[in-house]
Amino acid sequence: MNLLALFGSITTLMAFAAFVGIAWMAYAPRFAARHQRDALIPFLDSQLPPASGPEPEARASHSTKA
Repeated sequence: MNLLALFGSITTLMAFAAFVGIAWMAYAPRFAARHQRDALIPFLDSQLPPASGPEPEARASHSTKA
């Protein structure tokens, strides 16, 4: 077996081990609560107060005056 084939085999086994680890982490009951909490992250921004600064109308009126 040449060195390149050995390297390819080792790389394939490492990638498969990483896949199995990620799949186990995704479906393990131990991580279910964390995944449910993390699933709500995209919706947390809607609970933040709006950014302070000039209103969009004020910005438009300043930029149109010459």
